[in-house]
Amino acid sequence: MKTEISYPLYQSISFWICVALFLYFTGNFFYLLFVDSTRDKVVIKQLRIIYTIVTISKDILLCLALFAIERKEDNNNEFRIPEEIDLDSFSPNHNLN
Repeated sequence: MKTEISYPLYQSISFWICVALFLYFTGNFFYLLFVDSTRDKVVIKQLRIIYTIVTISKDILLCLALFAIERKEDNNNEFRIPEEIDLDSFSPNHNLN
């Protein structure tokens, strides 16, 4: 919660890896459910086409992750309490009237 990212999310390597894996698992979920339950050649062919498209899309997105350039974050932007502050003499509510 202390750090702030100052570059777009799509420039992050982990973003592209997460998108690729999400696409792959959601795209092949029904393929894995239905491939063993059907014997129809047309349905199996359509499922293989969907599997191929999803797998190629995943591979393209993983290749994009290799080209993503992450900027190095500066740790100077974090909130720091000054060392010379004297908290014993601080009284903000001394005179409320």
